[in-house]
Amino acid sequence: MTLLTLAIAILLVLGITHHNNSASNTVSSTSNSASLVAKASSVSEQSAYESFKNKYDGYNDNGITVSQKQKLQDMINDESNSAVQSREQKLLNQAQTKSSSSASSSASSSSTSSHNPTSFDSVHTFSSVEDAQNWAQASKNQWLQAGYTTYTITSDGQGNYNLQFVR
Repeated sequence: MTLLTLAIAILLVLGITHHNNSASNTVSSTSNSASLVAKASSVSEQSAYESFKNKYDGYNDNGITVSQKQKLQDMINDESNSAVQSREQKLLNQAQTKSSSSASSSASSSSTSSHNPTSFDSVHTFSSVEDAQNWAQASKNQWLQAGYTTYTITSDGQGNYNLQFVR
């Protein structure tokens, strides 16, 4: 009888030890899987950011146009990963905006903007309200820093829309 009890006790100890080892292996395996998922996610985020940066660099030739900036902003808005979206937005916010062929600057009575396409003290003429709004939004950081608080868009009666910044 003692021998039988001893054999059962040994089998129980071996069973418990085996169970603990397999649970430990499962935890280790789960931890490794989580680590691999995190690494893959990080690589995926970096790849998405690099793709955006390559597109940005392709556009950026001493500044980007309003339409290019809008396309890049649309890409940022479509990004599902908030960490990538934040990095892309920081990059785009640093971009200098240059006027596109659809935007022509005209002189106001007090100053001229022919030498500075991002001069906010003159009237800027656009072919559509949407172009004027896009340009104003794309250059918002610059005109706010220049001391302007808002802008107005008016029609000149000839199919053009004049954008003027207000202090």
